[in-house]
Amino acid sequence: MVHKANPYRSIMEGAPWRIFRKDDVEVLIDVEGGITINGHTAKPFPCEITHATLCDSGIVATWVDHELRLARMALLPLDKELKDGPSKAELRINRDLMVSGAEWCHIVDAEPLAVKSNGERIVFALWARGIYCIDSSANEIWRLPLFADEGKALPRSNEVSSITISGDDIIVWLRGGTYRRISMSEGEVLTEKSIGVECDLENVFSSGDKHLLTSKDGWAWELVDGAITLARKFRGTIQDAVHDGSDWRIISWREDTLLRGESQTRDELGVQIIKNDDSTWMVLDNQGNITPHLNE
Repeated sequence: MVHKANPYRSIMEGAPWRIFRKDDVEVLIDVEGGITINGHTAKPFPCEITHATLCDSGIVATWVDHELRLARMALLPLDKELKDGPSKAELRINRDLMVSGAEWCHIVDAEPLAVKSNGERIVFALWARGIYCIDSSANEIWRLPLFADEGKALPRSNEVSSITISGDDIIVWLRGGTYRRISMSEGEVLTEKSIGVECDLENVFSSGDKHLLTSKDGWAWELVDGAITLARKFRGTIQDAVHDGSDWRIISWREDTLLRGESQTRDELGVQIIKNDDSTWMVLDNQGNITPHLNE
C-alpha cells in the first residue's frame, strides 16, 4: 500500500476515529459519526460513534448523544452505499428516529460500555443493565447481570471497561481490575479473578493469552496467564496497542513506544496502529496522516 502524507482527511468531515478492514473493504469512522466506505462518506445518524466492531454481516456500532440522553445500536452492511440519516434538529423533534440504511437498529435504554464480535456473535455491555450476546440478526442468545457490588469497592469499580475475545470465550474487564471469563456459546461464567493491583482500567488490548491493561493515569500492565509480568507508566493515556509477536507496540500522548523498549515522540496525536500487507507497522494520527510506528 502506498502511503500519502494525508490520505484520509480530505474525505472526512472530522478527525479520524478508527479504521476497519474486511476483505477488500475499508471502513473509516470519524469523530463526528461520519462513515467512509471505499471513498463514499455518509452520516447515518447525527451522533458520535462510541463503539464499533466487525461481524460476518457488516459493522455493528453504537451511537450516543449525551445531551439528548439517547443511544442506538445498529448493523450497517458493507456491500451497500450508506446514506445520510436524520439531522440533529430532526432528532430533537422525533427521538424515535433510527440509523439510516441499517439492517437492524434498536433504541438502547442505557449507555453502551463495550461491544465486541467474533464474527458470528456480538457481545455488549450496557451501563447498569447487563451483558448481552446476540447473533448478527440481533436475536438474543444469552444475557447476564452485571457484577455484584462489593461493599469496600471504589466508586464505579464494577463498571465494565472492556470486552475481549480469547478463543471460544470472552473476557469482561471491570474498571477496578476484576475480570470474568465467560463462555461465548452458553454465557456461562467460567472464572472470576482480579489483577491484584489498585487501578482504574480504561481499556484492554489482547493477543492470545497476553493482555495489556491500561488506565487513565498512564499506567499499563501486561497480564499473561493471569499474572502481571510488567508494569510501566506512560506520559499519557494509551490510544492503541498491538502485539507484534515480540512486544507490544503502543501509541500514547504524542509518543510511539515498545513496552519493553524505546520511545519516540511524534508531532500529532496517534489514533490507531495499522499493520500493512507488507507487515510494516504504521500509525494513523488525528490529522489523517499515516506514518511509520517508531519511524521504522
